[in-house]
Amino acid sequence: RALLSEWLEKDPTPMLALVAIGGMGKSALAWHWLNEDLLRKGKKFDGVIWWSFYDKESSFERLLENIISYAGGQKINLKEMESTWDKMQTFFNIFHESNFLLVFDGLERVLRAYAGLGSPYQGDAVKEDERQDFRACIDSNVGKLLQWLSAGYPQTKTLITTRLFPKELDGIAGCRRVELESMDKEDAVRFFQTQGIKGTYAEIEAACEPYGYHPLCLRLLSGVIKEHPEYPEDIAKWREYNPITELRPKEHHILQIAYEALDPVKQEFLSNIAAFRSPMEYNAIAIFNTFGSKEALNRVLQELMGRGLLLFDKEHHKYDLHPIVRSYCYDRLRDKKWVHGQLRDYFARVHTPEEVKSVDDLRPVIELYWHTVGAGRLDEAMVDLFCTRLHDPLYYRFGAYQTIIELLRPLFPRDQGGQINEDRPPRLKRVGAQTFTLTTLANSYSLSGQPLRALPLFEQHNALSEMAGAKKNLAIVLGNMAYMAQIQVGELYAAEKNLRRSIDLCRGIGEVLIEAISRQELGLLLAICGRFTESKDQLDISFLTFKTLNDSLLSRLSQVGPDEWALDRKKHLVSQRIGVSWAYKARYELLAGDVKTSLNLANKARDVAYEQSNKRGIAQAEWLLGAAHLAKGNLTQAEAHLSEAITCCHRISLLEFEPDILLELANLHHAQGHDEDAMRLANEALNIADRCEYRLKQADIHNFFAEFYIAQKEWGRAQKHVGAAKERAECGYKPTLDKVNKLLVQISKHTGQVTINYIKRDAR
Repeated sequence: RALLSEWLEKDPTPMLALVAIGGMGKSALAWHWLNEDLLRKGKKFDGVIWWSFYDKESSFERLLENIISYAGGQKINLKEMESTWDKMQTFFNIFHESNFLLVFDGLERVLRAYAGLGSPYQGDAVKEDERQDFRACIDSNVGKLLQWLSAGYPQTKTLITTRLFPKELDGIAGCRRVELESMDKEDAVRFFQTQGIKGTYAEIEAACEPYGYHPLCLRLLSGVIKEHPEYPEDIAKWREYNPITELRPKEHHILQIAYEALDPVKQEFLSNIAAFRSPMEYNAIAIFNTFGSKEALNRVLQELMGRGLLLFDKEHHKYDLHPIVRSYCYDRLRDKKWVHGQLRDYFARVHTPEEVKSVDDLRPVIELYWHTVGAGRLDEAMVDLFCTRLHDPLYYRFGAYQTIIELLRPLFPRDQGGQINEDRPPRLKRVGAQTFTLTTLANSYSLSGQPLRALPLFEQHNALSEMAGAKKNLAIVLGNMAYMAQIQVGELYAAEKNLRRSIDLCRGIGEVLIEAISRQELGLLLAICGRFTESKDQLDISFLTFKTLNDSLLSRLSQVGPDEWALDRKKHLVSQRIGVSWAYKARYELLAGDVKTSLNLANKARDVAYEQSNKRGIAQAEWLLGAAHLAKGNLTQAEAHLSEAITCCHRISLLEFEPDILLELANLHHAQGHDEDAMRLANEALNIADRCEYRLKQADIHNFFAEFYIAQKEWGRAQKHVGAAKERAECGYKPTLDKVNKLLVQISKHTGQVTINYIKRDAR
């Protein structure tokens, strides 16, 4: 508490992170300090905000909305804000000059290791990876928020409590990291005494020592001793009859003792309510009342609270379990299917808002889906809930790809270690449901910046479609696999093979629209490979097809009929693809070196995108316009278009184009002589490209660094980056390979030796 007060009063560092394993008392410490040391003593703030990410309705979007409503009062209309990015901008406008204290409790719930729907049942064991991505924020906007708060708003301070330190804060001077390791010995003894435990200082210390003075362990230990039926509250007697012969992981050892101190009926009851993913109202808990009466249930609840196994929030009148306790008790749930079935029936009666305005409005359906899956009714969950009530709003309206990932992964089987195994098909009866799950999950991985995880799912889908003879499905997903994943990760040869196969399949079954889409993507791929004549042919053929289809659909829509809705949807897709054609042609001309033509085509792409309110199309067109203006030396126009492009990406959480736009902005700032800003933007672009494994973008960014260091005459650094660009572009990225060769010539002239061989082979 003294350390926290010192940070608040004397340390200019904007952010402090309390980091510790579960059960160490991070939340309790922060809450007690906030109330007793600050608010009760009259510490003055413009506002104090406590936000717990343990609540099921504590999404990032809702965090922003609540903070803006609280801090901005009646002056701000949330309905006028279209996107998360707009809300983030408003957030910082409010906090820029204000003296607020923000507390973000349980921040690990927004990190990859703990972000799934099953995270409430998860203990401290997490699956780590070499790049430490398990500590990264699942939503890039959350990472940006943390970096902004830690980077120079000294009047507003932010305290976070978390099991894992966020990767986005690594190396940032504006965040002070404090590790909580154990409870002070004297505090532990005082705690036992206030709990009414009888014993000397030495006896209490001897009882606490084996548990490493871990606060949750000590709370449970005191509850076991206090509630012992034969010698309650006597620590000496308890230790005499309960010697510790084998010390397993501390919290599990005492959890076992605390759990087994209950009779079997109470154990079952505690495990049953552990299946709730969030705080519970009394009526919800009562569905598991097997004690005969309400009075008997109340006595059991009081006992569990006395033992420290159950928590009660008086303000909101809700019961909860500590995450570590929930994880342990849920693991011992004997009949998970039956319990989740009961919860499924309970949530089926929960009201769902008629008008869905955000993902949070879908929470009752998501809870119903989760427990339907837990009850083993997978096909019902997929067909009746996900396909009918969740897919379209989550995928098309809100772009909530991570939520989709969390919903679909439990449909897959688990391996012997209990981990979800996506290498095997989903546990669904119908092949159509399996293939839909596979492609939806793969698309969601791709669109959330995880193309490498998408590839095996696309391959599974294609194998099932081949067996079922579903040629149209196969043609569509071969194309998706190529342009949503394989091109992104640099598998250009495989992408070309899949696109050509998609075209052949479409020609065999007369699917003109899908064929045109695959030709369009093939045209862009061939431009990336430097095969410009072939590229132009494919882009022209696809564009002519879209124009012909568009005219035909307009004619048919003039005659109202029963298929009007389907025709209108198809017309919308064709119109979008015409806009994509202009954008791809503009990118083709940029790669080929014709900047003037590229500028004209990008303007056409922009017009179509704005006409259709296609935000992805707008971001792409504004990026290409900015790149073309920059190539022509029109720095003012370039800045305007690139700024609009990056803002559009942020508004719709579009990672696909963000590294490209940031790289162009880096080039712009370099041209303006702002080298520090240029390097910051290029590093930001590289961080995204590395995290998402966008191979082609990595190559371009490393080339930028190589050129930058050549200009600074830092040949060693230049060689390092041109080597990385070469390795990334050798997949067949011809225009960038050509630039690598030119940079190698420059380096060799100044160093007197060629340290990297020229690339002369056919890019194909």
